[in-house]
This record gives sequence, C-alpha cells and structure tokens, in this order.
Amino acid sequence: MNWNTSLWKKPLVFVVMFTLALTVVPLQSVYAASTGMAWSSQQIPIYTPPSGGVWYPRLLKLTPNEWLVSFDTNAGGGNTRIVVSRTQDSGRTWSAPVTAVSHAAGNVGNGQMLRLASGEIWLAYRQVIQSGSTYDIQLNVRRSTDGGYSWSDLPGGLIGSSTANSFKGLWEPHLEMINGTVAVLYADDSPATVGTTGLQNLYMKTWTGSGWGSRITISDGVAAGSRDGMPVITRMNDGRYMTVFEASDVPGHPFVIKYKISPNGLNWSVPRQTMYVPSGNGKKAGAPFVVTLPDGRLMAAFQTDESSANTGDPYTSMHTLISSDNGSTWQYKTNVFPVSDTKSSNWNALMTVDSTRVAAVTSATYPSNGIYLRFGHTVTPTQTNLVNNPGFETANVTGWTTYGDDYPNRILIHGANDGVGVPAAEGSYFVGLAGTSGPATAYVGQTITGLDNGTYTMRARMRSSGGQNSCVMEVKDHGGSMLQTGCPVTTAWTPVTIANIQVTSGRATIGFYVSNSSPSQWADIDQVEFFKN
Repeated sequence: MNWNTSLWKKPLVFVVMFTLALTVVPLQSVYAASTGMAWSSQQIPIYTPPSGGVWYPRLLKLTPNEWLVSFDTNAGGGNTRIVVSRTQDSGRTWSAPVTAVSHAAGNVGNGQMLRLASGEIWLAYRQVIQSGSTYDIQLNVRRSTDGGYSWSDLPGGLIGSSTANSFKGLWEPHLEMINGTVAVLYADDSPATVGTTGLQNLYMKTWTGSGWGSRITISDGVAAGSRDGMPVITRMNDGRYMTVFEASDVPGHPFVIKYKISPNGLNWSVPRQTMYVPSGNGKKAGAPFVVTLPDGRLMAAFQTDESSANTGDPYTSMHTLISSDNGSTWQYKTNVFPVSDTKSSNWNALMTVDSTRVAAVTSATYPSNGIYLRFGHTVTPTQTNLVNNPGFETANVTGWTTYGDDYPNRILIHGANDGVGVPAAEGSYFVGLAGTSGPATAYVGQTITGLDNGTYTMRARMRSSGGQNSCVMEVKDHGGSMLQTGCPVTTAWTPVTIANIQVTSGRATIGFYVSNSSPSQWADIDQVEFFKN
C-alpha cells in the first residue's frame, strides 16, 4: 500500500469543504472521535545510526510542515549527546541530525523542547559527569533563536543540580506552558531529597524571567512509598492539567502508570490515580507520555513488557490508551510499534499534528536500531493500510488477538529457514494455521478502531491445503452481518479480497479462522490489508 501523499498537503478549498461537510453531516466522523484511533501501518524511519544507540525522541512542531525531533545518541562512539533532526514535509523525510547539546566530560540526555510565543526554542536536558564514584548531575536549558539550527546556553537556565556517591540525582525535565508561563517538571532521587530510600519525588519550577523559581511538589513519592518518575503534562480540554508518571507502589509490578489532575497546573495537592497496571506478575509499564487531542480526548503512551516472554525495558514496546471522559476511564489499548520477542520500542512520545492526526515516535531496536514515526488518524484516510503488524514481520503475533492455546500450538510463525520450503509472500515471515491439538481450531484477528462511516476493503495473500471443516477470512463488528470468504486451495500465494465492507460502527474486526480435521491440513497468511476506499 503506497503512502497517501494527498494527506500531507490539503488545499484550502478542501479544508473549507470538509468543515462545511462536518457541519451538514456531523455523524460522519462521530465514530472516529469516540471509538479509538486508526493507525496507518506505515512506519517511517527518522534516523538509523551506523553504530551506537538512539534513545528518548521528542517532537516539536514549528509549522504545519516543519517539525523537529530531538533524541539522545552515541552514534559513532563517545559520550551520549542530544541531536536534532528536521522535517519540512510533515514527517515524510528527515535531515541528518545536528548536535544541540554535548559535553566532553560526560553524558547528556533526556532532551525535550518547547517553542515560545517569540519563536525561540528551549531544550531542557540532563547532564551527568562522573569522577570516580562521584556523580555530578545537572538539569539545564539550551535555546535556539534560529529555528533549531544552532543552540546556546540559556542565561539563568540551570534548573537544578546534585552531587552524590551513586547514580542518583535529577532526571527527565519536561517543559510546558502553564497559564502563559514556562514551567519545567522533573524527577529527583538525590540523597538530599529522598535520603537512601531509593524512592523518588516529582517537582515543578516556573520561569521568573531570569531563572527558575522555587520548586513545587507534584508528587511526594517518599510519602507514597513510590519511585515516581518521568513526568509529562498536558492541558486538558476543560482547562485543568494532567501529569502522568510512572510509579512503583503497586505490589508485583516494578512500575505502573499513574496520574494526577490539577485545577490550575500549579496546585498538585490532589489524589494519585491509576491509569494502567500491566497484566502478569513482575511485568512493568513505564515512561509515559500524554497529549490532548484536538477533539478533546486524551491519549497516553507508555512502554510495557506484558506482551513479551521476557521482562525488562529491553523487551518493552510502545502502547497507547485513550480517554474520552477526562481521565475517568481509559480504553482502546494499541501496540503502536510492535516488535519481535527480543527487541524493544520505548522512551516514546506523542505530538498532535493537526485536527485529524497524531504522531507517535519511538526509539526502537526493531526492525533495526533507530528512531521511527507512525501516524494515528481521527478522520480515516483513504487507501492507507490500517492493519497492525500486517506481514507478521515481528516473527510473532504482536498486534493480533488469539485465543486459548491457539498460539503457538496451532498458530505457527514461519520464516525462510524453518523447513516449510515456501518463502513469505513479502518480507521474511508469515503465519500458518495448522494442527489438530486441542480443539483443532485456530483464530487470529484484530479490531481496528476509530473508523469513519464508509466503504472499506480487506485483502490478504493466502494459500491452503484445503479439506478443512472450515477455513475463512472474515470481517465482523463493522455494523452489519459478518462477511467471509474461503481460503484458496493452492500452494501459491494468492490474493484474497473482501470488498464493499460498509462500516457504520466505528470499528471492524478482521480475522482468519480454521477448523482442521487432519494434521496435514494448513492455511498460510501474509500481507494483510484493511483500508477505506
């Protein structure tokens, strides 16, 4: 499926006509604004280093077409530094990164940018200089007055500093405008603040015009018995402010996602609330992000290892949740950057692009080490594949739903060298439905949300042995009767299509089902597509 370039450049007459259409027929996009988010399958590489690592990407929009992304890297060797890359075509292509912050004696990271009304750009960051067992840590700010091409120290920009005989101090600064004033949020586990508890507090400071004011407590992790960290804030549609953070006060989980809602962005004497606890003992959810969508909903992102057979940050992947009621409930969990069982997509961020799109960015080790971008849509684009992990190139069923012991007993991941003898229709992997263990059935599917009313098409490349009790490709939950088509009986990859799918429910569940009667029966699937016509 080719990227729909018409989505990137909308003539003014289209915007006017679209606005009028919404006025006349308001139900057309009601479902997209209440039933999740439709994510395009395409994953855009921003930067893949020839060597070294990349972490912690953060986006900033300067104009509709021109954006910046900052991230940490040690590409080419040496200390970690913060670099900035630029797009001038709304994220399709990106420039080579330029260094915004570095230090010859230590590592810098956790960069995050804010554009002021004057056009000046601030970049907050963490600096760590180690001398023996002593760690000197600072949070500071750089600024750019030329749109991010060059950077210098902000006078009075020092947010705070700490010195400790262990790797403790100040972390993860996040800049935001609060009621017209620049504010910075950060985490603090320095001995001077939390002693030797191993816990962590969250603080905020506001800009006075020449420096940072006194700290305001957002969350007292010591009092809560929690290592609170990685705060990110957004102004909600009702004028209140939400801060999301990771917390360690839920037994059985290293971290979970919590949040607090302030009436004015400065008073945080409000309850801690739980957003997400991962399933499975020992599993974690951390590194949250949050934005307010143009339609008023909230979208949160975080990384979790709950879908991996392994545990820890090296096996986490980016997920999102949506709240339509100002944080009271969260739903439509989506694995935005699915990865293989031994890879990760983490330290993620979100950015609202315009009234119909949100951008997600991650630092991933899959498909190769790099920074990647993906788009979510509140108005469903046409001719854009919306299937998550459509070719099973993660070598697992991440992004898909299975039942019971179907996977991996009767849902098999086939690769080029697993003895099947047939290459994938495209790429390196495909899925096979085979076997008569247990109920001798298998189902793999996924629900795509945030769909506007309209006509859709499902396609896949398939082949099968034939002879099963049942072998179908299907679409359901779209507002009409289930639609099915049989699996082609052939050893060659064959296109299979369900056309003229009328979606009126805001969602559709696509899937594949087999009921086998013999161990020799099989059905293979690859390159699944679902798109609006």
